Amino acid sequence: MKALWKEPVVHFLLIGTVLFTAYELRQEEENTVPNHILVGSGQLEQLAARFQRSRLRLPTDIELAALIEGHVREEVYYRQALAMGLDRDDAVVRQRMRQKLEFLLEDLATETTPGDEQLIEFMQRHPEKFRQETRISFTQVFLNPDKHQDLAADAMQTLNRLNNGAPPETEGDPTLLEQEFLLATQHQIARIFGDLFAQQIVVLEPGGWSGPFNSTYGDHLVRVSAKQTERFPALEEVRKQVERDYMVQRRLELKDITYQKLREGYEIIVEKRDGAGAGMTENTGAESDQSAE
Repeated sequence: MKALWKEPVVHFLLIGTVLFTAYELRQEEENTVPNHILVGSGQLEQLAARFQRSRLRLPTDIELAALIEGHVREEVYYRQALAMGLDRDDAVVRQRMRQKLEFLLEDLATETTPGDEQLIEFMQRHPEKFRQETRISFTQVFLNPDKHQDLAADAMQTLNRLNNGAPPETEGDPTLLEQEFLLATQHQIARIFGDLFAQQIVVLEPGGWSGPFNSTYGDHLVRVSAKQTERFPALEEVRKQVERDYMVQRRLELKDITYQKLREGYEIIVEKRDGAGAGMTENTGAESDQSAE
């Protein structure tokens, strides 16, 4: 059953059943009693709840009566507008109806919770989404090029002092940059120091001081104190992210499958822009030429 549930055709059949049933019920309701407007107990609860959310209290009998009259007025105008065809060729109405149908499809897509097997398979198909970058903790000592006549020589002297145990806070030049960085990714380092600097130090191993490495600010001496190499996490470490991304893609795929199936039931005719009489016809995915009427 699990394997069967994964099949897109099953999803489409379920959606088709729901849409067809909703349409039939709507048509039956409208055709049976076309001039009947029912304000049921559920609708009354909704009207009262909306009032309570905005006013922070329940409506009085007089206020509830006004809410009911407002709802009836809206329904009368709505039905009359439909009867007059005012919904046709209205871009705003068409867009709103499309959105409502897509929201319905999204709701159907979230009715089932994916199992571990599906989530792991999704992770394996999209490793770029979940692979964790290399992270390093490092200390940097800044050397301002404007304050050194022989930057290379001064950098080597500072490097020797640091490797001989000199405290990093006593070396280098003043800067507003942080001196310590904890488990930063290459992307995070690049945003501060530039791509070249990030590429150079992310490959360093924990140990002594090295450099100088050039950044967008100047030169730096760097000591890496800890490193977490790039890895692919276990499902439990990133379950929430995987579930979120899985459901986003599932909704998109389900909407696209449904659209393609529904589209097969229509003949699509696209006339040429010059109106010369030649057109293109699509019928269940096939294209052919047809004279435009």
